Amino acid sequence: MIQKIINSKGYSIFIGDDVYDTIRSYLYQFEFSEHKIFVLADKNSRKYCLPRLMSNIQVFQKVHILEIEDGEEFKNLNTCQRLWQELADNNADRNTILINLGGGVICDMGGFVASTFKRGIRYLNIPTTLLAMVDASMGGKVGIDLKGLKNEVGLFSNPQVVFIIPEFLETLPLRQLHAGFAEVIKHSIVYEKHFWDDLSAKPFSQIKDWREIIDWSVEIKNYFVLEDPFDKGFRKVLNFGHTIGHAIETFSLQNDSQPLLHGEAVAIGLICELFISTQQAKLPKSEMDEIIQYTVANFEHYPFRSGNFDLIIDNMKHDKKNSGNKFNFTLLTSIGNSLINQEVDINLITESLRFYQNLKN
Repeated sequence: MIQKIINSKGYSIFIGDDVYDTIRSYLYQFEFSEHKIFVLADKNSRKYCLPRLMSNIQVFQKVHILEIEDGEEFKNLNTCQRLWQELADNNADRNTILINLGGGVICDMGGFVASTFKRGIRYLNIPTTLLAMVDASMGGKVGIDLKGLKNEVGLFSNPQVVFIIPEFLETLPLRQLHAGFAEVIKHSIVYEKHFWDDLSAKPFSQIKDWREIIDWSVEIKNYFVLEDPFDKGFRKVLNFGHTIGHAIETFSLQNDSQPLLHGEAVAIGLICELFISTQQAKLPKSEMDEIIQYTVANFEHYPFRSGNFDLIIDNMKHDKKNSGNKFNFTLLTSIGNSLINQEVDINLITESLRFYQNLKN
């Protein structure tokens, strides 16, 4: 497939394995000027993805590399302080360009570091995971976690440009690819039913054409972002599955030696919030069963005890969608149709966690 260009709010998203020429042309304007170029990567993206950029684009052989550990647990203020200091020690100024090369953590935290260093330097995203390609690399939400609470500190700040190179998915462990698939499922069920019908026609294991899925998933997210760039209303549809998903992700970060990945937690959140949608928003049970059956078949069951419900619900109190002491949800009324700002009773939330707990693959 040829390169695809999607225009977002003040920047463009380029998709294709042939975007190297576009990246080269974009960076050429800075290569022979006073602009310093830094690349933020984790150990995996530095090892598996940076060499491909270096072999195709000469300027990448001259950049200063900032490396962090891989994992959500490093998406915090301590890591930011180290990165700010490293930028300062290497004489980064307000003309500096930061290239975020990695998954969701790199895009979220790199955007935050760039947007706060010297009151803001330019940054661009080159996502390397499915999750980052279809979600984290676009939309302008940047931030970090605070004591394990997801994205508790952050701001809205758009990248200069996003370059999505699907061939980078070849470097991913299967678990990472699965995790990104949860966001793809979410996009398909909140937008238009025919996307869900097309996606659910085959299991994850039979999907070969990731380029096509990336294209339409980016289009769906961008549709909501353009309508509501600062997440005040309509864009909240994209939060489906995330109220409970983020709470479970935080619980796992705080309690598991090998924490859930973001997408794995979102998959659990989707199941719980589909159950709530059937109980409260009249989502047809047949649609709930159809989506849950597909999701359960593609994700391992995560065991947690009933004694953990209070901890998970306590994490939900920090959700940014809440108003006062009310738990605010996005709920599905049917595939492709949603209600935002829906208050859900704590007893129904508990019931949804129990519902998930009793599911088996």
